[in-house]
Amino acid sequence: MANFQAHLIGGAIASSTLSLGCFDQGLTDSSETLGLFVLGVASSLLPDIDADDSKPIRAVFDLGGIVLGFLVAFAFAGRLKVIDLLLLWFSVWALTRWPLRLAFARLTVHRGIWHTLLMALVLALLAVVLADTLLGADARLAWLAGGFTLLGYVTHLVLDEAASVDLFGRRVKRSFGTALKPLSLRAWPASLSLMALVYVLLGLTPDPGPVLAVAGHLGVDAQRLADVWPRW
Repeated sequence: MANFQAHLIGGAIASSTLSLGCFDQGLTDSSETLGLFVLGVASSLLPDIDADDSKPIRAVFDLGGIVLGFLVAFAFAGRLKVIDLLLLWFSVWALTRWPLRLAFARLTVHRGIWHTLLMALVLALLAVVLADTLLGADARLAWLAGGFTLLGYVTHLVLDEAASVDLFGRRVKRSFGTALKPLSLRAWPASLSLMALVYVLLGLTPDPGPVLAVAGHLGVDAQRLADVWPRW
């Protein structure tokens, strides 16, 4: 598999290329371009969250604990003293940083469900929904957020798969085929759950107009796609 630095550089190259292309075509302004670039790079590190002690998983649970700690502290603001809020924040961070991370590591297998195109699609749709509901982004920007999430994630999988082929030694490593796969047959219950989640998330997405327009340019029957698009 490719190392952390390779994934970081690969994600940066892919995200900078697409983000500058969007800016050049007038699809994004400067702040949106920068935000999408950061999102793409961050997404290029996500698949390794299933590694027991990788830098991505430590970063996710560290930052997640910090953010969650603040959210909980804000919820109790005005009812607790500052020192109590600080202790509450620290407790939430510590709980997320150690017990939850260790539990997650025990429940996941490296190059399992997280190294699939299905998971990439789920996280891309989740990014669209969150950008729409939490950030109040319009449909254009929300779908771009999903696109950059997908781009970064798939870039990681491609680099891992490419690292499985030794061109100079003319051999294929045993890890070939474990990174860039549609879904995980070994974890078929999780794969089925993710398929159902894709359908649910599709129904929660904002106006699919931008996606339908791209589909039309690619030769897909946009009207037929719109007819079967779930809406809740």
